[in-house]
Amino acid sequence: VHAPWERAAGGDLLLCDGAIAEPSAYESSIREHLYRNTLFRRLELPQRFMALIQVELLDLKNLTSPGGSLSLTVYSLLRLKRARSSAPLTSKARTLDSVATPPVKLAKTSGPNAPASWGSLVRFRYPLPENTAIDGRSQDNDCEALFKGPPSVLQVSVYEKKFITDAYLGGADVKLDGLGSGGQLEEWVPLKSETHGINWFARIRLTLRFELMCLAQENESLESLEDMAPSVGLKRIKQLCSMGGAQMDLKKSVSTPDLLSYFESMVY
Repeated sequence: VHAPWERAAGGDLLLCDGAIAEPSAYESSIREHLYRNTLFRRLELPQRFMALIQVELLDLKNLTSPGGSLSLTVYSLLRLKRARSSAPLTSKARTLDSVATPPVKLAKTSGPNAPASWGSLVRFRYPLPENTAIDGRSQDNDCEALFKGPPSVLQVSVYEKKFITDAYLGGADVKLDGLGSGGQLEEWVPLKSETHGINWFARIRLTLRFELMCLAQENESLESLEDMAPSVGLKRIKQLCSMGGAQMDLKKSVSTPDLLSYFESMVY
């Protein structure tokens, strides 16, 4: 029996309520590496695959400026989320697993609807849980999965940097269904604003790949693990506590930046 991603094409399509329910390239890639991680575990090997999604913000275009792009300083807020997630992503409230790109000054360009070069890059990493199916179901009856499947949507919010209050240019949700392992997905994404509709478009390039990592040895001390993989989430919580923005007792723990998805419900 071949794995689902290795079966020959041309068979009967899977249907659900009359609609095609074939897995996307994104789900097939993750399922493939979940299977490989299972083999590593059964062979008692320390190697594990980890998913990495690279986001490149290439250009920004304004349709209301036919003479070319205006000169302005912009930045973006990015977050990987699941399809039904409703966590905020604004300049005033966002989750700890979101990322803000550095402000970039876009030079004014000439020509009809000419785009302005942006050039920001963000990388997201998240681990592939063991003994877990693609839909988040745990194969261990004593364990309960926290999330239903991997993040499948890239949430984007774009702002113009101003002296007092930043101006919201628009946002979008980009589905990752067509993104396969080792492949790229590039498109112009319309940025929708509740007040002005769609005036801005951002050209985004997405890349998915899987990095082979090694598990930490059992005899390795906690101090050495903290030096190698400091927790970004724990560092942020400590920073908020020192500023009076969060009140909680912090215990000594070790995690990696890839576990930030566990802080989805925490906003600041």
